[in-house]
Amino acid sequence: MSPKLFQRFGFAPHTRVLVAVSGGVDSMVLLNLAVKAADLDVVVATFDHRLRPESQQEQAFVVAAAQQLQVPVVTGQWRRSDGQPTSEAAARQARYAFLAATAAEQHAEVVMTAHHADDQLETILFRLARSGDPAALIGIRADRAWHGRRLVRPLLPYSKAMIRSYADQHNVRFCEDSSNADPHYARNQLRHQVIPAFKKQNTQLLAHIQTFTMEQTGLLALAEAQLAEWLQRLQVDDATVNWRAASSQPEAVQRLLLKKILQQWQPNVDRQLLSPVLASLSGTKERRFDLGGGISIAVQSEQIVRLTRQAPVKPVTFTKLDQQHRTTRGIFSLQTSVATDKGTPVRVKLPITLRTRQAGDVVQLPNGVIQKLRRFLINTKIPAYQRDQLLVLARGHQVFWVEGQPLERLSAIDQTDILHVVLVQSPDVDKSEDKS
Repeated sequence: MSPKLFQRFGFAPHTRVLVAVSGGVDSMVLLNLAVKAADLDVVVATFDHRLRPESQQEQAFVVAAAQQLQVPVVTGQWRRSDGQPTSEAAARQARYAFLAATAAEQHAEVVMTAHHADDQLETILFRLARSGDPAALIGIRADRAWHGRRLVRPLLPYSKAMIRSYADQHNVRFCEDSSNADPHYARNQLRHQVIPAFKKQNTQLLAHIQTFTMEQTGLLALAEAQLAEWLQRLQVDDATVNWRAASSQPEAVQRLLLKKILQQWQPNVDRQLLSPVLASLSGTKERRFDLGGGISIAVQSEQIVRLTRQAPVKPVTFTKLDQQHRTTRGIFSLQTSVATDKGTPVRVKLPITLRTRQAGDVVQLPNGVIQKLRRFLINTKIPAYQRDQLLVLARGHQVFWVEGQPLERLSAIDQTDILHVVLVQSPDVDKSEDKS
């Protein structure tokens, strides 16, 4: 382990680097190596979580060490509001927020943390126990983009024992972190109970984890490329998926594809939905699923449709000719002197109401048969997810016009006091209203 370990990151000369230092052996060794490295402009950042009585002393130790090494140091404290949680995750979020803000203030191009191989093993086991998500099992990355900067972990290839050995050989002073022994923290349970048993079984465990995370990263990159190609084959448009080409694939492949598709619409989709959605794709009866966040889908006959939440249409009653009503699909008006190619001629008696369907609605077919509107929509093969959004013209529950359907499918509902009226749907829609 030497200052040359930074060379693999290809830093430009005089790169300004913010080193996160807690005072523990790992971060103090990282600081020692960074200061010795050629062409690195080092700034120290130390954050007091204020969770232990000795934390203030540890921060003071880091400040003194930075001054002795003649590098600037920035301090921060976690100022929690009443009721704010003190979990590991909340503490980590606060620490990284401090690092991001400090890097910006100090114009640092790179942020360094002292994560090592044992941390990698803990992270893999922790994430496996919490989620089992393959994407999470790539563990801690040695170098990645972060808040417009680079977040690097130069010590990741080295074990805790190797780092401590370096500290002993080079007289690197550090603080013993008592929080590492607190069994209240889940990671400490792994660190002191689970991992020692694994290491006892195989002394090459850390090396195996490094190989696993490297190959897992490559496999996921290849999988993402394949998934992108499949999505191009399956997606008809932004809201519709034709599943037929994927239906012959093994179930495990179908689950990956379905998860990728649903995450486009709802990134935090519940994985428990995958099985019922897959089962519904082979059925002829439509099923709807709530993905959360106001997003839902309709699934039927090898097709998935993302449903758009539309603003409810308020019923409007036309009591006279030339009266207009604006909807998200156009401007509707009843007129007597409009060319027939601009509207649909209807024989009807005013007043009539423009609205969406209601329970009890019926239509009269050309043969005189009275039929429920629901059955009419089913027979005309209008998908169920569209039926509640269609506009209709009606008097009472007698419907004589259905949006998107030719008038000849229905007959006039009233043969007395007839007006020759034209319904006009204008394409000049105010797009600002169509925000559901």
